Amino acid sequence: MFTVMKNPVIWWPLVIKVPIDGGETSDHEVSLQLEILNEDEYDEIAVMGEKAILKRVIKDWKHIDDVDKKPLKFTSENLAMLLKKSFVHRSFMVGYLNAAIGVVVKN
Repeated sequence: MFTVMKNPVIWWPLVIKVPIDGGETSDHEVSLQLEILNEDEYDEIAVMGEKAILKRVIKDWKHIDDVDKKPLKFTSENLAMLLKKSFVHRSFMVGYLNAAIGVVVKN
């Protein structure tokens, strides 16, 4: 049975494909805690762009480290810094969209 709920907040796995030499990528699995917006809320924020959506829906993360290999604390500043990297931005957006429709994409 399906139960209607307000915007669920869930942990969702995704893969960040980091570009490396030779036209290859290095895959890194992370988890994001996401709030799944209803379509009206999504449409309202979408006019401001993907970064606005991601800043609204990402609540926390796991398996993201800083340059010293220590867990990177989830803050709005750290999120903004990560979203400046195209490969992270796109991976987060694809991850959110997959979560919103319930599709897990494996690497």
